[in-house]
Amino acid sequence: MRLIIITLCILTIGCSSKQTSSYEQLVVIATVYESIPKVIPPPPNNEDEEENDIDYLNLEPLNFNFVINENFVDFDFDYIHDIPNRFQVYKSKELFEEKVLDFSYMELVAGLSKFENNEKIDASELETLLGENLVFWDKQMITNEEKTEQDISGVISFSNVSFNENLTRAAVVVGDYFERIGNGISLYILEKIDEKWVITYIQALMTS
Repeated sequence: MRLIIITLCILTIGCSSKQTSSYEQLVVIATVYESIPKVIPPPPNNEDEEENDIDYLNLEPLNFNFVINENFVDFDFDYIHDIPNRFQVYKSKELFEEKVLDFSYMELVAGLSKFENNEKIDASELETLLGENLVFWDKQMITNEEKTEQDISGVISFSNVSFNENLTRAAVVVGDYFERIGNGISLYILEKIDEKWVITYIQALMTS
């Protein structure tokens, strides 16, 4: 009987830990998604510049209608160990500020290669976290025709999230795809500060 109780306790703790990391994974994804600009305002009218034909007062902001890939994506992590440890400091006041990250951070990066990407993002839970209705896409790419038909700007894809043991640091790879415009893949490092996930470092892995 005692062995059965101990076994049940271990299983309960294991399930609880998995649920916690699954929830935290979605919170990390929500944090990164919120950081991606959805609206870019027009440039301000600079009266000191020479006259041109642009009517700045009537310029409309650029609006981006992103869809989210419903699948976690494996961004070819065969090369993950070759990623340098120099990262841009996210939203630094110093232009192009970089920092060399220590081994504990790079362990997070290496951890990205351990996942088997056969699962889907919990769409309803992510919508709840973000407090908005999201549009999900069943693939990583989109054609120009699909963009026009669906009024979509591009597709954003997420890898699974790699955590440290006590769930206070996280790494996630994010890809964006725009037909005929280009695409990019970036690696984000986040840290939990005052019980809130905050993006601290970022590194572009590919742009085109």
